[in-house]
Amino acid sequence: MLSSKRGLNKKPELAPSAPHSAAEGASSNEVELTRSIEEMREKAKKLRRHIITMTAKAGSGHPGGSLSAVELVTALFFHELRHDPQNPRWPDRDRFVLSKGHAAPLLYAALAETGYFPVAELLTLRKLGSRMQGHTDMVTTPGVEMSAGALGQGLSFGIGTALAAGLDGRDYRVYVILGAG
Repeated sequence: MLSSKRGLNKKPELAPSAPHSAAEGASSNEVELTRSIEEMREKAKKLRRHIITMTAKAGSGHPGGSLSAVELVTALFFHELRHDPQNPRWPDRDRFVLSKGHAAPLLYAALAETGYFPVAELLTLRKLGSRMQGHTDMVTTPGVEMSAGALGQGLSFGIGTALAAGLDGRDYRVYVILGAG
């Protein structure tokens, strides 16, 4: 499981760095935050590379829409969301709804990097029989909360999912990225 501010998942261990004394003016929290930000920058770069590689190999796709949301998705998948790649339908997981279907390569890259399926599978984008189609499909792709297609439908889906959490007495959060490209 990945880390969450709500503390329900274990925070990943940070790689040790050079000793840092208090005399240098930075607290251990500042050092940890700096490392965390740098780790997220590296993850964002990795997602961008996957997006470009996937769409180039497929010979189609919309890399611009995916690239425009990399930082948001990186922050969510690698810092904020409670989720478990080994148990994609865990009832208390947070929900991420991509209501920007053309950005499917971004979601696929984040899911692969967090362990929902092998990274090598990203190269099957838009191939016949692949789980990585031009729009997300919640039936075939683990970690996908909503099948995408019609622009904007994800907002209604997200609101309904959040209302259902309240009715069911669950505390999961729902995040929606909405866009036209």
